[in-house]
Amino acid sequence: MSYNSVTSPDITTRVDLEWLIETFYGRVFADEQIGLFFSLVAHVTPQTHFPLMADFWEMTLLGRNRHRAALTEKYAELPLKHALEPHHAKRWIVLFCLTVEDLFSGPTAEAAKVRAHSLATMLQSPFSPT
Repeated sequence: MSYNSVTSPDITTRVDLEWLIETFYGRVFADEQIGLFFSLVAHVTPQTHFPLMADFWEMTLLGRNRHRAALTEKYAELPLKHALEPHHAKRWIVLFCLTVEDLFSGPTAEAAKVRAHSLATMLQSPFSPT
């Protein structure tokens, strides 16, 4: 379902975030440019990744602290397995922002897009364990 900018709600609940994540990763997995990267290289699966993503975005956007260290560790391990190349990151951002815009409108939706840019940059950076 897609809303137009006049009737789109803002992101206000975990259910909103779950809808965003499910819709976004549906697009990612179907995408010819990055689908295989996320499913075969990064091993993103709905069962393990989606609840962690909901926790992360709930903490980041709604200020609710359910975030688990496992999500940070999962992202930190990704560049060690295979760096997110700039073309992967660019496509990830495009799909994420389009998904946000298709589903939501408002300050929290805008904050999600800004935060996603930072996250994509982090995923491209080499991670060196301390």
